[in-house]
Amino acid sequence: MKATVSEPESWKRIIDIEVPEQEINSAFEKKLNDLKRNLKLPGFRAGKIPPALIKQRFGSSIRAEVIEELIQKYFKDACEQNNINPVSLPQVKNLKADEGEALTFSIETEVDPEIDIKDYNKLKIKTQPEEITESHIEESLKNLRERFAEFKDAGRPAQKGDYVKLEYLKVIIDGQERNDISFPKYPVELGAQNRIEDFDEGIFGHSVDETIDLKIKFPDDYADTQVAGKDGEFQIKILSVQQKVLPEINEEFLQKMGNFKSESDLREHIKQSLEQEALNRAKEEAYNQAIDTLIENNPFDVPPTRIEQAIDFYYNQTMQYQIPNAPAPSRDEIAEKFRDVALRAVKRQRIIDFIADKEKIKPTPEEVDNEIRRLAEMYNHPFEQLKQQFRKNGTTLRIREDIMERKTLDYLIGEYTPEKKD
Repeated sequence: MKATVSEPESWKRIIDIEVPEQEINSAFEKKLNDLKRNLKLPGFRAGKIPPALIKQRFGSSIRAEVIEELIQKYFKDACEQNNINPVSLPQVKNLKADEGEALTFSIETEVDPEIDIKDYNKLKIKTQPEEITESHIEESLKNLRERFAEFKDAGRPAQKGDYVKLEYLKVIIDGQERNDISFPKYPVELGAQNRIEDFDEGIFGHSVDETIDLKIKFPDDYADTQVAGKDGEFQIKILSVQQKVLPEINEEFLQKMGNFKSESDLREHIKQSLEQEALNRAKEEAYNQAIDTLIENNPFDVPPTRIEQAIDFYYNQTMQYQIPNAPAPSRDEIAEKFRDVALRAVKRQRIIDFIADKEKIKPTPEEVDNEIRRLAEMYNHPFEQLKQQFRKNGTTLRIREDIMERKTLDYLIGEYTPEKKD
């Protein structure tokens, strides 16, 4: 085999390969003999079919299989000999496979270009977490009380912020009566975000058991595309009007929150949690600043396949969380929207991998076990059982990669120092 490699782009390799005719013939004869041993034809005993007859009937398909197998074999050999690690499917071009001549072909493939990230250890980026004030604590405490709120009959006409339960007696959309539209069986908050303002305002001031006639126009960007932008007429009956009552901060509430002894203990716990969240946000901002600085100061190419793979990921994520009946974006629309994001994501990962390799940053067994133990406690699962499960399904590998990435990013912002080993 003769193989020559050219590099028209930093991310592209073209391998020109020539396979001698003798090797093609040898592979052909071997496959022919293998077929002869197992082939069954009427009028012939197994293994006794004349080779000339087999060639006549199956020669073309045998040769095609031989050519395909030789292409795969010598592409793999050429990659190993030239230290090429393809990241895309190979494209065969300029194939010449005439009988009596050598097999010649070219293969184009994409690779990750070699990179050399400079001055990554000279970044002067520090985390600057937001200061947590009493207003932050008050807001968080209110949210906790909201989670344990009770709903009680208002005993008055409905107003903004109330939770109402309705029955649709008649629904007309664009002049046609509809029987397939029903109000949610659970109470909804009047005046809440994403509610149709005209609909809710028509309910304000009305009480339980009242029947109301409403006329509205659905917004053009309404989630249900079947009614978006259309006129609607509703005859509804109010079944209940409830108001949300927040619990008092008393001994019972403190026990529900974690068996705190006093309100001040709960507030201190909230403060510590908010400070940790603020620190996490600040670190994420510092991580992004570090990566953006290195991307700007160390330009390098990215193979198109890597970008398309990242776009595929964003597209699949978008479709997974697509709202029912909402217009679904096409893959091309996602590509246009996320191409720059995808490019940055690929460069980010390459930079992290480069620095981790250069600085020999790896997760320790203790760090991996600690993360699995944290997840085991979170999901109330036996540690050893979860550890074995993760090892079998590949989750342990992802945990190792996540820890390596976090330690590398911490290193970039000066919050981790790798151990130097001889």
